[in-house]
Amino acid sequence: MTNIAPLRFGVITDIHYTLDGSIATEQLAAAIRTCFASWQKRGITQALHLGDCIRGDEQFKYEELRQVLALLQEFQGEMFHVAGNHCLLMPRQELLAALGLQSTFYSFAMQGFRFIVLDGLDVSLFHPQADAEDAALLAHYLQHPQLHDYCGAIGKMQQAWLQAELASAERARETVIILSHLPLLPEVSAEPYGLLWNHQEIAALLSASSTVKACLSGHYHHGAYAVRNGIHFMTLPAFSHQAQNPLALGMVLELEPSMLRMYNQYNEVVFCCTLR
Repeated sequence: MTNIAPLRFGVITDIHYTLDGSIATEQLAAAIRTCFASWQKRGITQALHLGDCIRGDEQFKYEELRQVLALLQEFQGEMFHVAGNHCLLMPRQELLAALGLQSTFYSFAMQGFRFIVLDGLDVSLFHPQADAEDAALLAHYLQHPQLHDYCGAIGKMQQAWLQAELASAERARETVIILSHLPLLPEVSAEPYGLLWNHQEIAALLSASSTVKACLSGHYHHGAYAVRNGIHFMTLPAFSHQAQNPLALGMVLELEPSMLRMYNQYNEVVFCCTLR
């Protein structure tokens, strides 16, 4: 029997690249290059970007995106992008074109794993609603300011697509890893940050599938972890907050059929869980 090497990805989230003229911009660019050098040294050729690569200042957002994408393109491998709320301060179609994406929600498969990328800003102020049902959903959520108007929900079309993806993964006996900028449980976020508006509905949908094993998110800058119904929910720390949480610099995700590990920039295991 041939041994298959574990599947490994660099992981980066919440860069919040800005052009405010401070030394922090130069430091952030240097840190991105340090991160990539760490990945290259460990043979990482694939990476996950979980959203918010820019701060999205109205005056500078186009240049922020141009500069940060130039930096991200220095990574010697393939990078899979998730759109965050700060990213979507750019016009959606222009962001998609810049990231080389056809849609803000999509999936890809590798070595028996299916990665499902969600767009938690599908129903939000960042996305005009042509569908009457989703427009009504947006109006409903906006009546509750505690939910934060910089968050959003997953609309009915994306939910139908997600259900079809989960059914397909079950038929193919694939292990599903969910990628979402917005956290999907209250336990892995905090009130000032918020989370997916219809998180209860989506978490229930994921829990009903035997194939979903983990959900990786950004947005909540401090990072958090919880497990529910056998699914591991992880919010990864913000790259822009690496001084407070050094794990954010050079994170690596390693997947085996029954195991998930996270490594820091020193290639030390900082988190490990069984995928049941």
